[in-house]
Amino acid sequence: MLLRTFSIQTLGCKVNQYESEQVAVVLRSRGMVQVRAAEADLRIVNTCSVTTEAAAKSRQISRRMLSLPVLGSNDHSPDLLKSGRSGRVIVMGCWATSNPTEAAELPGVDAILTHHDDVAGQLHRLLNEWTDNDNISHGNTCTYGGIGPGTSRLPLLDQHQQAQQRAFIKVQDGCDAHCTYCIIPQLRPNLWSKPVEDVVKEAGRLVACGHKEIILSGIFLSAYGRDTALRRRQPKDSSLPLGDLISALCTQIDGLRRVRLSSLEPGDLTDELISVMRQYPQVVPHFHLPLQCGSDRLLRRMNRQYGRDDFIRMVDRVNQAFDRPALTTDIIVGFPGETDEDFNQTLRVMDHARFIHVHAFVFSARPGTAAARWTDDFVPGPIARQRLATLTRSADSHGFSFRQQFVGKTVELLVEQPRFDGPPNHGRCERYFEVHFDPANVRPGQAVKVQIENVTMNRTTGRIVHVLD
Repeated sequence: MLLRTFSIQTLGCKVNQYESEQVAVVLRSRGMVQVRAAEADLRIVNTCSVTTEAAAKSRQISRRMLSLPVLGSNDHSPDLLKSGRSGRVIVMGCWATSNPTEAAELPGVDAILTHHDDVAGQLHRLLNEWTDNDNISHGNTCTYGGIGPGTSRLPLLDQHQQAQQRAFIKVQDGCDAHCTYCIIPQLRPNLWSKPVEDVVKEAGRLVACGHKEIILSGIFLSAYGRDTALRRRQPKDSSLPLGDLISALCTQIDGLRRVRLSSLEPGDLTDELISVMRQYPQVVPHFHLPLQCGSDRLLRRMNRQYGRDDFIRMVDRVNQAFDRPALTTDIIVGFPGETDEDFNQTLRVMDHARFIHVHAFVFSARPGTAAARWTDDFVPGPIARQRLATLTRSADSHGFSFRQQFVGKTVELLVEQPRFDGPPNHGRCERYFEVHFDPANVRPGQAVKVQIENVTMNRTTGRIVHVLD
């Protein structure tokens, strides 16, 4: 059987999306073509396990890929069609790492690849094996990779990333901070940083392919260049690896319009790092600063490396250093033991920071974490959902107020691909919020200047006043 086509279903974070792009590069290098799942000879599910719901969805999507019949994209396998066999299926990623036995027991799974495997090497081995010998059982047995360097040997990207104008580059992997609600340190325990020269080479290729914005991402981005995410164990020296990386990108790549950082915490956004970022106009005034909670008591219980006042001081430093910076955040509502007063403290920090967007969610007990064992302190569902609704209303109000100040002002957009389910003309500005504009002769990926004309709770609209390239 010749494996000519493939599909990748990706769940979870931006790091997973990036790693799926890397896997696609491996498969394309072997002459395979990416298609819809129903047409694919090889189906890969890159799973997530950060919450119980994410793990359940990963299992569900994996089963769906196993149940799809092949629609005939591979004309060299008529026997495959007659038998109803659903093609080759690989399950990889965080759920495959946290629940390898459960993943392997799904009938028809051909292989699982965990974060402990040499993913690139195992992909090549499996493809060679399946191409040369297609008489491998499709029962409940599947192939495991051996212990190796995880995803670090996957290739650098050199092709336009699918369906988006902003290109993600994973520059860091691994976390050993062990927040009490998080399973990731058990799945990605080994810290790794991509060398500066490799990041510059990869970013240069992506800019040459049409991407004008690079988003630096990682499991714990601020641990870039460090052996640990625990600040108390980091060397007390003057080195600034993340700052050095930003400087290299901004000075060595022609055509790079924007550099955006995926996430930073209070101890990471130091005066020294802010000073570096202010030197370069490519660094956008948007910062994702995960709060999680505004209560010192709960932050200690979460094992976060900062307190409420630390977070507020960081927000103040950013506001002083940048012109109207856009701040976004993550917040967990209903963490075990959360009281009304704890929740109100979170709201007060939100009012101070005035986040333009909040990724808020009700606490989900992830088996294997410390917080999952605190069942006596679980917040009843109706109370947690009511708090979430209150928080969402507050966040929407702050976002609306932030966007209102730009009415009559001009912002720069990168034009995005038209959507199937919404107005086709839109782009994201430097400060992250999306702007819709009237039909114009522009193409995805172009940079344009747009004057903001109207802001509602749900939408920002404007008109193009200048096409930059």
